[in-house]
Amino acid sequence: MKHPDHKILSVIIPVYNEEKTVAALLDKVVHARVPVSMEIILVNDGSTDRSPEICREWIERNRSRTPHSLIMLDRENGGKGAAVKTGIQASSGDVVIIQDADLEYDPEDFTRCITPILHGECKVVYGSREADNRNRIFSAPSFFLGGLLLTWWIDLLYNSELTDEPTCYKTFDGPLLRSLPISGNRFDWEPEITAKLLRMGFEIREVPVSYHPRHISEGKKIKWKDGLISLWIALLWRFAPIGKIRSRTEKISDSMQQIIRRHRINTTAMLTVFLIAFLIRLLSALPGLSSPNLLMRPDSAPFLADAGPGIFKQMPSFHKLYPSDWRKWKPGTPAFRRVYGNETRAPLYPVWLSVIFGISGGSLPFAAVAGCLLGALACLTLMLAGHLFGSTRIGIAAGLLLALNPTAIVFSPLFLPDTLFLLIVSLQVWFFLRFVNNSFGLNLIVSIVLAAAGALIRPANAWWILPCVVVLMFLTRIPLRLRRNYLLIAMILFSAVLLPWLATSFRAGIGWRIDTISSEALLKNTAVLEAAVTGRKKSDLAADYRAAMYERYAAEPEKFATLGAQLDERDRFLLKKILRHPLRYVSLHFDPAILHQDMEGLFLNLGIFRRPDWIYLKMLSIAILILYMVTALGLGWYFIAAADRKSGLPVLLFLLLAGYYLLMPGPIAIPRYQLPALPFVYLAAAFGLTYCYSIVKEKKTPREWLERNP
Repeated sequence: MKHPDHKILSVIIPVYNEEKTVAALLDKVVHARVPVSMEIILVNDGSTDRSPEICREWIERNRSRTPHSLIMLDRENGGKGAAVKTGIQASSGDVVIIQDADLEYDPEDFTRCITPILHGECKVVYGSREADNRNRIFSAPSFFLGGLLLTWWIDLLYNSELTDEPTCYKTFDGPLLRSLPISGNRFDWEPEITAKLLRMGFEIREVPVSYHPRHISEGKKIKWKDGLISLWIALLWRFAPIGKIRSRTEKISDSMQQIIRRHRINTTAMLTVFLIAFLIRLLSALPGLSSPNLLMRPDSAPFLADAGPGIFKQMPSFHKLYPSDWRKWKPGTPAFRRVYGNETRAPLYPVWLSVIFGISGGSLPFAAVAGCLLGALACLTLMLAGHLFGSTRIGIAAGLLLALNPTAIVFSPLFLPDTLFLLIVSLQVWFFLRFVNNSFGLNLIVSIVLAAAGALIRPANAWWILPCVVVLMFLTRIPLRLRRNYLLIAMILFSAVLLPWLATSFRAGIGWRIDTISSEALLKNTAVLEAAVTGRKKSDLAADYRAAMYERYAAEPEKFATLGAQLDERDRFLLKKILRHPLRYVSLHFDPAILHQDMEGLFLNLGIFRRPDWIYLKMLSIAILILYMVTALGLGWYFIAAADRKSGLPVLLFLLLAGYYLLMPGPIAIPRYQLPALPFVYLAAAFGLTYCYSIVKEKKTPREWLERNP
């Protein structure tokens, strides 16, 4: 019987046709410097070469020379997973690590892998080839890219932050590993065990390890089919029932029971916030489900017209003459006059509506409920992103703040693109924060592709890539070459998303632009600027601009025969006016009106057309004031935490992921334009509130809290 303080490391080595390397590997294992005794378990998986004989000879030769336990097991060939399962069943160690029988991994890294488990910091550690070495060599690009794809897929499915899931060096708490049933017999056992651990709430700590790859010709056995199977297994176990596994694992020890219960509580809280968000939005839309006109706004008609009856009956129509084509023109009206004022809107929201109509047979109430679901999904995305800020608690608080935001509630069921854009920006923020957190380039690429998709709803989102580049330049822990490559790939995909639509717009005669509405927004912003400078009415100034442009088009009708030429000329005219007062224009962006909530819209959704009783207005005003105060308090502590950390990155992230969207619309501040800024505003506020609570209530020092939430 071993002493209670004497720990044992079980090293499981599956062996299949490794006669060239197994002896050298065993020499390295037995001489590895570790602070515990080792139980070395070799599992011969039906080798057809001399591997079994070499292993037995090595054991006989070294049994008396080493204090470590040496065990040799034989089985019919069943795959790496089958061999690992055999080794697990025979193991008795407090910690278990998997070691391949080749020389790709160095056993000197054992100590690095087992130390966090021995110290009680976590139950699972993976040795990552990517954690500290983004320039590492690999046996073939396909293996490298396949490993990155599998890791990213698992991170996406389980909201984890792994950098190298397919690593050989998987290290486990012994009792935990022996309690888990494994069904995979080949390389699929790895994503299976990872999935089960993550679903139960176990942290998988990563430590950097060395890696010396070999080529397929040298005996590497994994195939591309194994990669596809691993992707499927990761997806399968995301939804497969694990109740019995969870119950069995809880019985091992109190600490494991606490981990699993804490994760279950957090998951329940997240689902509760999601349901709250959905039900609040649905309740606000109930009158509109029976009378869809309540959910209409002046901008809804063109989106519904573009969407058509549904994608399965008719494809969405774009670039049609609207609304000028509806007007009756006098005989002899010049062609340039007929196209002036036509509108082309960004395509993604009409496509979404067309799909919804295709599924529901053109049902407006169904589309309204789908909008409520989009709003709730934005809250869920925000909660997942909160994990990247240090804890699920932060995400739950941020998701609850967004769930209760009045403007977000109002616009969810409306036939307008704002809620779809909010969801895409939430996903964009989530992936960008994942990249900032673990430097995984694929997350940056996905974030920028989402920015391109967002630009097909709100064209100004395309410019988000510029401040994104600025933030990227400050992430100096990533080699410059890699940052450049990430941006190059992202820009190619960004262009691939936008260029087809831009080319369609060019052929339709509106130039290389996503829509024509952005030019109208520029006109209104310019009118706001000149109204502030001259004191004239905005409406009068906007009318003057249109009259001046009409005279300009009439002077050269052939030059301005297309809408694209007209809009280009008008944009140049307006930009010149803005450049005369650049500082004043920037100052107008800081208008408190941007913080207004759309309470009138809430009453319209509910079918209330007269002013409600003052008591209801007072209650709503108090609720909004509390929301503002909580958010402001959290943001204040967010910037205090940034100062305590002595890092400018939190400020840069706020400017990129919140400030950009607050300033993007220009001086024409209306409530719906604040929506895309809310995800990061509420994440930052939730982070600050948690930081404040830890210092004030839990009596933690800033250093202690920041060390736990880096």
